[in-house]
Amino acid sequence: MNSEITHNKTKKLILSALFAALAYVSIQSLHVSILAPIGAPFFHVGNAVVALAALYLGLGYGTFSGAIGLALFDVMNGYAVGMPVVFAGNLLVALTIQITFKLFHKFFGNKIWTVTLATTSGVAVKLITDFLKGLINAMIAGATFMPAAAAAFTSLLATAINGIGTILIVSLLYFPLKSILNKIVK
Repeated sequence: MNSEITHNKTKKLILSALFAALAYVSIQSLHVSILAPIGAPFFHVGNAVVALAALYLGLGYGTFSGAIGLALFDVMNGYAVGMPVVFAGNLLVALTIQITFKLFHKFFGNKIWTVTLATTSGVAVKLITDFLKGLINAMIAGATFMPAAAAAFTSLLATAINGIGTILIVSLLYFPLKSILNKIVK
């Protein structure tokens, strides 16, 4: 029994490392710049990897694996100062996805709409956390509340585009990926 538990933990740890690596590579290599009035945002599939890790690996391993990959990207690409806030936001997104999925899965089963709803809830949290991060950063820089809120709101376009992409990618990939991983991990 102890050997089986250790074996399952080893599999989860390996999959966590895989999802962290996928998150890093996907944001590092698969991104497209988006025109925005503030900053230099880009569309990437890293958030989709965070969501897939959360859905497949669950609480604990799933919460941290994708977020670690995105944090590594931030550190390696000059965004280390903001990384702790982004990391915490990604943990909150992954946790929201997991809780929403578990809640609806319990009553309705493994349906595409439960995956889509869970991912959408994570995107909503991402929009809120990115708005709050932008608002706080603008106010720290000296802006009053209304201009800071306006600046934070205008920067949400990139988050919304990434969110729509994340919902579509996760909805399309969750079941095929789950089938493949279940065959590999047996």
